[in-house]
Amino acid sequence: MKKLSFATFDPLVRDTPACCDICRSGSPIFSYELRTQDEHGERRNIYGFCCASCGPRLLKKLEREESREWAAEEAALEADDMNISDFHERRIAAFGVSRRN
Repeated sequence: MKKLSFATFDPLVRDTPACCDICRSGSPIFSYELRTQDEHGERRNIYGFCCASCGPRLLKKLEREESREWAAEEAALEADDMNISDFHERRIAAFGVSRRN
């Protein structure tokens, strides 16, 4: 299970970087934790600080990954001749993309 968490921080209390860990140019306004899995299924936790522009980019990246996983699961269910109509409707409602696109 992937996870993305954002939090604010007090730069006067906490030692923080001067620039965003992602783009290396913006001033960080959020701390974040990104939990992912590598190709072997092992968890990776990434902690850092990001600017206002990179926060939404991280969230969009997580959304794209989840959309691909839902599409792959739908394809696997369809290959097993299962009725996927409810799952397909839910995926389209969530991500707004047809699996054929």
